[in-house]
Amino acid sequence: MSLRIAVPLVLLACAHSQPPAASAPTHGPPAEVPAEQPAPAPAPQRTEPEPKPEPLKKKGPPDVQALLAGLTLEAKVGQMMMVGFGGTVVDAPVEALVKGKQVGGVCMFKRNIADSEQVGRLNDAVRALLADTIPPFIAVDQEGGNVTRIDEGMLVLPGNMALAATRDQSLAYEAGKAQGEDLWRLGFNMNLAPVLDVNINPKNPVIGIRSFGDSPKLVADFGADFVRGQQDANVATIAKHFPGHGSVDSDSHKVLPVLTENEAQLVKVLEPFEAAMKVGLDGMMTAHVAAPRVTGDDVPATMSARILNDILRRRMKFDGLVLTDELEMQAIADRFGVGRAAVMAVKAGADMVLIPWRVEKKAEVHAALLDAVKSGELPMARVDEAVRRILLLKVRRGLFDEMPPLAERLKELGKKRALADEIARGAVTLLRTTPGVFPVSKDKRIAVVTAEPSLVTAIQSRVPQAPALVVPPFVASKEKREELKRLTYQLAQGADVVIVGIVNTRQLELVTMAHLAGKPVVVVVMGLPYLGAQVPEAKVVLEVYSFRDSATNAAAAAVFGEAGTPGKLPVALLPRYPFGFGLDPVGEKLAGDRH
Repeated sequence: MSLRIAVPLVLLACAHSQPPAASAPTHGPPAEVPAEQPAPAPAPQRTEPEPKPEPLKKKGPPDVQALLAGLTLEAKVGQMMMVGFGGTVVDAPVEALVKGKQVGGVCMFKRNIADSEQVGRLNDAVRALLADTIPPFIAVDQEGGNVTRIDEGMLVLPGNMALAATRDQSLAYEAGKAQGEDLWRLGFNMNLAPVLDVNINPKNPVIGIRSFGDSPKLVADFGADFVRGQQDANVATIAKHFPGHGSVDSDSHKVLPVLTENEAQLVKVLEPFEAAMKVGLDGMMTAHVAAPRVTGDDVPATMSARILNDILRRRMKFDGLVLTDELEMQAIADRFGVGRAAVMAVKAGADMVLIPWRVEKKAEVHAALLDAVKSGELPMARVDEAVRRILLLKVRRGLFDEMPPLAERLKELGKKRALADEIARGAVTLLRTTPGVFPVSKDKRIAVVTAEPSLVTAIQSRVPQAPALVVPPFVASKEKREELKRLTYQLAQGADVVIVGIVNTRQLELVTMAHLAGKPVVVVVMGLPYLGAQVPEAKVVLEVYSFRDSATNAAAAAVFGEAGTPGKLPVALLPRYPFGFGLDPVGEKLAGDRH
């Protein structure tokens, strides 16, 4: 029987054929032949073959310059806006926003998505609103891991750090391509991923396992292959967050993070962005971070001409699309106001601005950009440059082409879901082991304490009688925390081995309680890998870098010796576990058994 405290987990071209030409019109009736005149002799039979009709010519892509010339100022401003809306259907307010402002893009979030088929219908309906004009980007943040908007029906990746822990770059390409194909089937034509930030700071509150690791080269290698794969699926790819968000210790949703790097130090963490550019990266998302030792001021990179124009455009020679991160984040909105921030960002070199939340902020941004152009503050040449880049990417990624019917596309959805399991099993990293404890025998009395219910499912599928305590990921109340510690201790007392799954530092005390019961503890780290260095009581420590089902099932397979632990650390856990560390005693034994 399982003890469960049920609390939800909280986280941060098809070308068209031209129609055949119409027959030439006849003018008046044919002339009559006089009755007394003999009928004309029949024409002789042709002996030469009939000339073959020329094949129908296919339409080429639309001419970007002609498209640009046909847009009004209001339409150009609309193209520079990527917006969001509430709800799961297109209603009158959505139509007024998307069609009324002729927006350049729409970004879908979890609030818009009930299931795969529903979001496919929604995306098709949004695209239909602009069927007679410029089709919109339909974007999503589908990074995998803890930033996953669609988790039903399609391939759901364990996350970037798990991918890098496999050290198999071919999997990065396959992951990008397979995920991109599923997104395209659902009607998305843009993904705001991958994350190319180098997670230098273990205390980074916003990047962490969203990054491939703390090595610029590792991030560059895996990021570039992921970009290639996703773009080979014809999904516009926006890497993020330029010039890097990985060294900070604050969250731009709340405050403005400040980089401490000088220009020479910053160049090192730009390596992943440069690598992605070399393989043809479509676009870049800006970071709301200040870099005073580079720019000489505290203006966020999103609105800094020194960062976007001088470094990104001129020095790095990037001519792709530049999209801002959300302008409604407190780091921007509280200091500048959303409308003013949009003008500053476009002046600095951004081509599109992201305003996903409040309705009035979208109106504010639209009005602010229009006023800035009319007053001369925002040069028309800068607007045209931005809109030209937007249109070029839309043409390149086939947005003007017809889509096959949704029902036809859904038949292929998720056909590569097994790739998630392959990545997850390749990522499992063993930091510590104790003979006689690992791998765990299924004959032992096993208890499970975890913040992630899917780990319970994975273990109980192998040991059905294992009791389990599912704890909330965050518990503020001291009384509640004491109760969970007591329940953990009681559960551990009746077991031979206790498996504790942790996602953050709040669960570390549960490891201690299981240890105090005098039982060997196996820790499965499903969150930041740095937690693995903070459990000295554990006899066994496994890192899986993800709480997705594929990762927790891989963890259970490793715990019971069904699979090895081939993963290598993508970050350093100094001083004990260096970058690249990983043990695989079970895998070595399995390999030996095969020979």
